[in-house]
Amino acid sequence: MRVSSVVARLVVPAGAMVPAVAWAQATPITPPPSASATAGGAGAGAIAMVAIVLGLLVIVGVAVKLYDLKRKREAESVHLQAQISDALLREQALFGMPVTPTAHVPFWSGGPACIEVTGHVPSTEAREQALRLIQAEAARIRPDFTIEDHLAVVPEAARRAA
Repeated sequence: MRVSSVVARLVVPAGAMVPAVAWAQATPITPPPSASATAGGAGAGAIAMVAIVLGLLVIVGVAVKLYDLKRKREAESVHLQAQISDALLREQALFGMPVTPTAHVPFWSGGPACIEVTGHVPSTEAREQALRLIQAEAARIRPDFTIEDHLAVVPEAARRAA
């Protein structure tokens, strides 16, 4: 009895370990896509990617050109303003008077440069002399320009300048 009781004990626990029903846990198998569908999808994706890259390159190129044009126009206006300021400083009759030229060159090349002149002069003769000098110097540098005159005639300016 001993052997049969030992076998009975071994068989029961081993049988209790085996599940009654076992279900497989696997994903359902789907058929692979056909070769023609894969080639068409990959080709359309590649064409879209190339179009996007080319579009971005065009946008970057246009932005660089616009930045370069802006920088060029700013350099032109600084050059014009510096030349006019130097001419005013060289003129003995206008020395020490607060006359300030400010040049603006338009972004597009269609319009003339605008030179705005501000400050105080002691007489109308000094004002006319300053405007003639500015006009001569601007004509030497650039053929198309306009002058906006904001010079004020203040007789006290002669005493302050002296």
